[in-house]
Amino acid sequence: MFHIASIFAKPVLDKFGVTEEAKERFVALQKAVTGDSGTAWIPLSRPSATLDFSTHTQTQSNTFNTGSIDGKDGPVTWCEFVWNSDQVIKDCILHKVSWRFYSNKLICLEICASKDDKGLDGSDLIGHRLELRDSTGFLIGIWAAAFLIVKDTDRRSFQTSAEDDHKVLGLHFDMLADTQTGLSFRI
Repeated sequence: MFHIASIFAKPVLDKFGVTEEAKERFVALQKAVTGDSGTAWIPLSRPSATLDFSTHTQTQSNTFNTGSIDGKDGPVTWCEFVWNSDQVIKDCILHKVSWRFYSNKLICLEICASKDDKGLDGSDLIGHRLELRDSTGFLIGIWAAAFLIVKDTDRRSFQTSAEDDHKVLGLHFDMLADTQTGLSFRI
């Protein structure tokens, strides 16, 4: 499993004034996602355990895009799954979620989200979990990522990317279904 350190590692969390309870949620998420208990938070990976969240919304992607770009070793094809409609989770809203998979093993995620000032929490960990399937319904893999969002944030974009040499994804890349199941969550 790959490890990518987020800008939300503990030293940065201290600067944002994040409570100890929120920091513990980051560590719990990291353990669930990677099985590691170090200090760096991992924003994008294939979970090694089921994420523990009670507040979530499960929906189908509503836009599918494909294309290619010129890479140093030739064209690199990509496919993108987008959720354009608002997904409300208590006092947080995910306005848009976009997962893009490249044939060169790069995976990118963008989330546009907001959090109103009505809730009691000063910050939340919000994220998205993708169950990637091929056109036959076969589950290729599950990827998840989450970001810290603070109270009174209006439409902020969060982005992360990672390389994943997931052999099943490589075998099924050209057979991905046009619609995918995604789960927006709040921890």
